[in-house]
Amino acid sequence: MKKLIFAVTVLVYCLLVAITSNAQQGLKVPKPVKESFNANFKNSQYSRWVQLKDAYVATFSEDGTSWRDAYFTSDGEFKGVGKFITRDRLPMFVQQRIDNNPSGYELIELYQYECNENGICYIAHMRSDKHDLFLKMSPYGDVTYSVKNKLKSKKDNTEDAIATK
Repeated sequence: MKKLIFAVTVLVYCLLVAITSNAQQGLKVPKPVKESFNANFKNSQYSRWVQLKDAYVATFSEDGTSWRDAYFTSDGEFKGVGKFITRDRLPMFVQQRIDNNPSGYELIELYQYECNENGICYIAHMRSDKHDLFLKMSPYGDVTYSVKNKLKSKKDNTEDAIATK
């Protein structure tokens, strides 16, 4: 159950990557979390911390060009590391699974997560006209978790503009 909750936390974080640094102001990261981060990533610079329920995520860079996300429990246990990737970095079986996606779905983004407990998994965010779809896949392309959310309908602003004239 904890693994499923943590996988959902990773999915939620993928959606929250666009949070600006203003949302971080006042966030107090527990000392064990900071110590664990420093022990695991000695030569890194962190960009920001985000809290998700009882987990903390540090977005950081070790080389100044590529960014990764490190996941920790509130008591400092290191859970894994993730990063956004391009399609050409996917294993063949995951690429095939995405190529055989449901009709009408477009690939939005890909995330690779290396979990201490379960190894590597891939998260694909896909979108159709009506739904967002998130697939968590093993390196062999097996879907281990999926979430489908209905998109909010977009109101045609041109009708509002005409009505107000």
